[in-house]
Amino acid sequence: MVDIYSRESAPRQKPWPGAIAQTLWPEQAADLGSHPIGRKLSETRSDHTHGTPKAFLSRFIVLQAIGAAGIVGLWVVGIAGKPFAGNNAFLCWLIAAIGALGILCVFFRRWRDVDWLATHVVRIGLLGTVVGLIVAFSAARAGGSADPNAIRPMIASVIDGMYVALYATLLGIATNLWLKINLRLLGNFDG
Repeated sequence: MVDIYSRESAPRQKPWPGAIAQTLWPEQAADLGSHPIGRKLSETRSDHTHGTPKAFLSRFIVLQAIGAAGIVGLWVVGIAGKPFAGNNAFLCWLIAAIGALGILCVFFRRWRDVDWLATHVVRIGLLGTVVGLIVAFSAARAGGSADPNAIRPMIASVIDGMYVALYATLLGIATNLWLKINLRLLGNFDG
């Protein structure tokens, strides 16, 4: 068997040329990096821990296309616009903006920010629940009449309050779920 390494460049008893090895033995680490086996190991190691940008981008695009198709499907059926109409529009637009910010954080691979936004968007949805119930119960408290014509506006206000509660909660949970799916599928791929 022929030894292809010279004594000076042989990486005996030295760790893989990471940051510490490059600091302690810069000439040997550079020499090993120029060797075909060293280059292959270095490429394999970097691809395994961080993923290639092209693969991440393609997964990101496919996943967001699936989400966009779901929203378009809900829009065609007539469900997607309902949360943004009426008294709860502000909270629902806030939840949608946080979801868009979360998707932007996914694109930039800011996984801790995605996790933080996913957690807090549910809390904003629950805040919508509380506001909606307050609106519903305050309307119910005001309507104390036996006249059916006087009760109708009260019932309409109670229903509007329930819409605020349910749509804000639904949108908050759906946004949380989508951000968590992105975190799970793309964050684990990225390392």
